[in-house]
Amino acid sequence: MIQVRTELGSLIRACEDAAQTHIHYARHAHTEFQRSFHERRAAEALQRAHRYRQELQQLSHDS
Repeated sequence: MIQVRTELGSLIRACEDAAQTHIHYARHAHTEFQRSFHERRAAEALQRAHRYRQELQQLSHDS
């Protein structure tokens, strides 16, 4: 159980880091396509982090 929580925490951090990277790239994009691509990827990464956070919260409630 502790390992699952640790892994979920790592996944959350990785998704948040990926989102920040995509946000950075979107701000420095040279074309509309690049900007929208990175904004979409940032949103997807944040959604994944949210889902992992919900899983982690559910584990806490089930324990």
